[in-house]
This record gives sequence, C-alpha cells and structure tokens, in this order.
Amino acid sequence: MYNENVRFLGKVAIVFSDLAAISLSVLLAYYTRQEIFRSFFDSLGIKRLEPFSFYLPLLALILIFWLVVGAATRIFNDNTFWEDVRRIWENSFLVVTTVLSFSFIVKKEQLLSRVILLLGFFFSLFLVPAFRLLVRKILIFSGIGVKKIAIIGNGETRKILEEELKRNWYKGYSLVEVIESTEKIDKKIRTMDIDEVFIVSANFDRRILNSIVIRLEGLVNLKIIPNISQLSLATGTIEALGTVMLLVPPHNLYKKTNVVIKRIFDIILSMLLSIIFSPLFILIPLLIKLDSKGPVLYKQKRLGRGEKPFILFKFRTMYVDSERRLRKYLRQNPAAAREWEVYRKLKNDPRVTGVGKFLRKWSLDELPQLFNVLRGEMSLVGPRPYLPEERGRIGRYRKIIYRVKPGITGMWQIRGRSKLPFEVRLALDEFYVRNWSLWMDISILLQTVVVVISGKGAY
Repeated sequence: MYNENVRFLGKVAIVFSDLAAISLSVLLAYYTRQEIFRSFFDSLGIKRLEPFSFYLPLLALILIFWLVVGAATRIFNDNTFWEDVRRIWENSFLVVTTVLSFSFIVKKEQLLSRVILLLGFFFSLFLVPAFRLLVRKILIFSGIGVKKIAIIGNGETRKILEEELKRNWYKGYSLVEVIESTEKIDKKIRTMDIDEVFIVSANFDRRILNSIVIRLEGLVNLKIIPNISQLSLATGTIEALGTVMLLVPPHNLYKKTNVVIKRIFDIILSMLLSIIFSPLFILIPLLIKLDSKGPVLYKQKRLGRGEKPFILFKFRTMYVDSERRLRKYLRQNPAAAREWEVYRKLKNDPRVTGVGKFLRKWSLDELPQLFNVLRGEMSLVGPRPYLPEERGRIGRYRKIIYRVKPGITGMWQIRGRSKLPFEVRLALDEFYVRNWSLWMDISILLQTVVVVISGKGAY
C-alpha cells in the first residue's frame, strides 16, 4: 500500500512550501509599501515603516495561524489543484481576519501594518498556489508523491476516469494497469505493487462487486465509482434508507438564491473588466477597419435562457462575404467538409481576416459580450450560446441547458475549445448546470486565462 512515510514526507514539503511562499509574500508586501508606494504614503503624512526586522513577530504570528487554521480546514490534504487554490484562498482570508482580531485583543496594534497585512494577503493568493504547483511537480518527478493505481472495469466510465487522471496529475496518480477479468484479482493486485484500485461498479452485478471488495480490502485503498455514469454528476447528497444508499442529484442553478448570487457576481466583475479592457475597445475597432471592409461589430442571433433569442455581440473577425467563401471552400475540400460536420468550425477557416485570426487566438473578439452580460442576456460563465439552427442537434440536453443563461466562457472552453466534438460540449454544459458553484465559476475564469494565454484549441 501507499507508503505512509513517503506520504508524510510529501506533506512536510507542502507545509514548508506554504511557509516559504507566505514569508515571501510578507517580504514583498513590505518592499511594495516601503519602496513603490513610499511617496504616496508620504503625501498622506503617514510615517515611514520601521526596519523589516520589526515585523518579524507579525510574520511569525501569520505562520503560526496558517498552520493552525490550515490543519483545521485540511488544506494539507491531497486535493486537485483548483480545489487546493480554493482552500488556500479561504485559509488566507481566515488567517488575515484572525491576525487582525488577535492584535486588537492583545492590544498590539502598533506592531501591525494593515497595508503590509493586506498586501501580503494579496500576494499569498498567487504565491502559495504557485509554490505548491512547483513542489508537487518536483515530488512527482522524484517519485515521492506518486500513487500507483489500477482500474477494474471497462466501458465509457473507465475512459472518462482515465482522462480525469491525466488532467489531475497534481494528485500524483499513475495508472499502472487496467483489469477487465476479476479472476484471482487479489493475487494480481498483490504482484503489481498497486497503492489504490478504482472499481467501475457499472461493469459488475452486486454479488461480483461484493466479492471484489472483500478480496481487496486490506491489500490496497479502494475507490468505487457508483453506477451513475448516465448522469452528469460530480456532487450530490447521500441519504440512507435502511440498507439502501440514495444519491440525491444536485440542481444548483435551479435555486433562486444561487441565480441571484451568480448575477451579482456577473455584474460586478463585468463592470470591472470593462474598465480594465477599455483601451482595447478603442484600439481593436481601428485595427478591424484598417484590415478589411465592413462593420466593427458582428451581431448574431443566439439562443438564451428558455430558448429566447438574443443578439450576441462580437468584434468582427470574418470577411463580409464569409458564407460564400465557406461554401466554395467546403465544395473544394472534402476533408474540411468532414471537419465542419463534426466540429462546426475549421482550423483553416477561409472566412477569417488577418486581424480576425489574432483576435480569435487570444479570444479578444468576445470582449463585446461583456455588454451582453450587463444587459442580462448572458453570464460570464455558462453553457455555450448555441445558434438557432443547432437547436435540433442539442436533443435531450435542451431541457437542462436552456434553464440558464449562456456564458462567454465555460467548461467547453477550458477542456479543449474548438477541438471538442459537439456532443462533448453538450455533455460539459449539462455537467456545469447540475454541479454549479460560485467557486466553479471563479476557477473556470482563472483556467480560461491560462487556456487563452497558451493558445491551445483556438482558431
């Protein structure tokens, strides 16, 4: 089984990386306050800071509270990267408020620079996850954080599991074997030096599944994937009815309170992003006009909540005779016609202008959709805004996807963008609606930034 000493060593490395990142955050906060913003605070008549050594007790207090609060909130447990980020951000907020409260209780406010504390909090939001990411890579590369696993079962669920294992390398899983035959399963596992076994329960009846569990208990850590592969669930409430386990599926975006929270988040962030990107709203129209004839904005009818049509705004990236160019290109290129049938997009699209290619690569053509969000027609994160002519292809997903507003970005954006087949995009949209949380929106937005910068899947 997974060596407990190795596991402990990995946790110690993570703890020390956190402490190093927090120390660097406080040091950067001090430097930023003392050097970069010195003239600003001088103009306000605020005295200059004491030497950094004067704030070492503050740093020690922060580090102590980080360990105590972190242990209570389990931030040192094995998580996916984005779950780690969420827990780190929550922990940082708790530590800052705890330190502030403690300083007032013991009446040591004179030792506390609120500017340094708040700047340190801001830097820690990025440095602690970055340090963890680096340490995890080093540990896994060294073989310290690796857990060898086997999958028992087959079918679509197993394929999905394999993809998720690849995506979530951060947890240290290494797939060693896929086992389809359960004959002498305990002997097979014992000879493979396996740490954990994932069992696809949909492949086995109750009697065989119980037999597998009984034979492997004590040999390895077991994880059973429930027979709910036909549902797009990642969360749910488990209830007991006697000896029967009941899973209550989530309907997170059906709840009015969640819809209100999501709308407030959309409005605040959209207004902030509109201000930040305001220079681009001046520059991009000029580039479009210089590159090709036609309007700056491209307006297209899409389907919103309740299948209600709305006009989606984009910066124009195509020639004004784009449809004629497309029809001609598909007639002359059978391979491109097949690509269009599967993805409804082309890697080498003859309709796209020179400036348009640049805008699409960096997703800058979608900036005007911020106004769709402010108008209440879209959300920052949500299902893809489908075309009216795609209504027939959406099929069984229609009922759930059209319960919510479409998004500028979504799970389809961070999982492959234009490379994803149409059916996969629909399944991801359904998953999003069922399993929504505010943190899911935040993590998707952060991952969208990473995807856009990488340029993968964009054309």
